Amino acid sequence: MKIKILTLLFIFVSTSLFAQDDWQTFAKDNYSINYPSDWEYSDQNPQPTVAFMLYSPEESQKEDRYRESINLTVEALSMADYTLDEYTKLVLDQVKEKIPTAKMISALPVSIGDVDATNIVWSADFGNGMVLQFNQLFAVKDRIAYVLTFSSTEAEYDKYIEDASKILNSFKFTK
Repeated sequence: MKIKILTLLFIFVSTSLFAQDDWQTFAKDNYSINYPSDWEYSDQNPQPTVAFMLYSPEESQKEDRYRESINLTVEALSMADYTLDEYTKLVLDQVKEKIPTAKMISALPVSIGDVDATNIVWSADFGNGMVLQFNQLFAVKDRIAYVLTFSSTEAEYDKYIEDASKILNSFKFTK
């Protein structure tokens, strides 16, 4: 009897701790991502390589006039057969060239399922009184580069990184 009660208690606690109530799933082509229902999905893309945008709740911009977001850029690498390391270096070199105030905070190897990835965290002062911080996942799969980016003001980064990490970690390749 004690074992049954302990087992039920364990199942209840683990379900409660890891459940993501009111989360939605967006799936397209060969990937999917989960996000909280109070975040807003948009396929209105500011650039042709941006597959989608996820915006934090509107009240997130109340204090600093910046709405935290996550976007996915997808780039076909048909002209060159880049490895993950080569593509990541290429992008980071471009960032450093175009944004001289960019400061790399960390770079760690990770994986998205069975696909190798790199997690980069960096920040930059854009000269308008706003310092932004970025948490990016880079992956190359089937000669396509995927870059999933969480952006926030540096001042509110810690406030949103927990939800952002859950969203970023929910990204998976479905094919």
